[in-house]
Amino acid sequence: MNHSTPVPQHNYLTKMAQMWQSGALPCEAGYHQMAVAHDDWCGIFAGQRCDGHLAIKLQWSQPAAA
Repeated sequence: MNHSTPVPQHNYLTKMAQMWQSGALPCEAGYHQMAVAHDDWCGIFAGQRCDGHLAIKLQWSQPAAA
């Protein structure tokens, strides 16, 4: 039986989910471009889990056409 420990999410995914829930990022369908700035020491640059403090900013958004 394999009882592996779940790997924690990347910090940027957790922060984006929090921003969507708070309304800081759009939830509706469409095209949304965000800038994600990682700390220089973040594990993402070594092919590991993002574990830094990041800045996420919505650059532009275009709603989906019906």
